[in-house]
Amino acid sequence: MLIKIALNGARPKEQSAFLPLTTSEIEEEVRILYENGNKVFHIHCYDENGTESLKPNDVNKLVSAVKNISSEIQIGISSGDWIEPDLEIRKTNISEWEILPDFVSVNFIEEDALEISGLLLSKGVKIEAGLNEKKAAEIFVKSEFINKCYRILIEPESEEINSALKTIDEIEEILNNYFVKTPRLLHGFNEVVWNILKEAKKRGYDSRIGMEDTIFLENGELAKSNYELLKNANTIINSI
Repeated sequence: MLIKIALNGARPKEQSAFLPLTTSEIEEEVRILYENGNKVFHIHCYDENGTESLKPNDVNKLVSAVKNISSEIQIGISSGDWIEPDLEIRKTNISEWEILPDFVSVNFIEEDALEISGLLLSKGVKIEAGLNEKKAAEIFVKSEFINKCYRILIEPESEEINSALKTIDEIEEILNNYFVKTPRLLHGFNEVVWNILKEAKKRGYDSRIGMEDTIFLENGELAKSNYELLKNANTIINSI
């Protein structure tokens, strides 16, 4: 079972002083995690002012910093439309990336998801299809990318477990009806993170953990690092 590290996300620094946003903070966290056997990361890119970015210089800097730790590391970033709402600017930014991430998550509920997916594939970047609700899954299975994605992310946004499980079941049903064989990764956010991690293990899916998804350990204590979250996750997984 793969546990991908979701290092930071769009979570503001005000929520936790331990959240890694700067290049040096990210490098320190990734190095520790890599030295403990972790090689797959999802990291949101920030500029020097602490604002999320898809600009070439910022993406090149992030990917280069992580790859300099080890070429074995696989790094993915987000293409979320909130990072750059202007589609043409977002496309220009992506087109001008020179040091490429291994994969990029695309939220299929977003209006421009198909266009962004095509652009990423044209650059040789693998796609993770983010499915947060039934409608996103329907868009995905009816698109040309149904068999072209590297990984499917089942990621319900509800922080109430029964609602989240209902969304997971709805997405699963659609994928199964279309015989989608692409590897699946299941994860949740905040209040349901730890229950959905257990659900991923039970359903035979990969999962992820990190400060993008929660800043708290299962016992409610504030996590001081992504490594601490990962240790908690491994304890849970190994007990199932």
